[in-house]
Amino acid sequence: MIDTLLPFLPSGAQAALRRLAARWPSRPARAEPVIRLDHDPRPGPMTPLLPPAALNDNPLQAVHEAVERDLRASGHLR
Repeated sequence: MIDTLLPFLPSGAQAALRRLAARWPSRPARAEPVIRLDHDPRPGPMTPLLPPAALNDNPLQAVHEAVERDLRASGHLR
């Protein structure tokens, strides 16, 4: 990386950067594994936005009962 920038700098700055780069410690490699065995990468269950109105809450059940009641009242369903 530094070699690509050096031609654009004066020779004094090039020498200073080379000395600085030689003294600067390189970044050590990570010792820990990439995949941690004690961590489950799967997302946890989402909490519901609104709790259900009842355990047996079925929004279509009310529509079904209303249609059935109307059909019985009109005589189309016995």
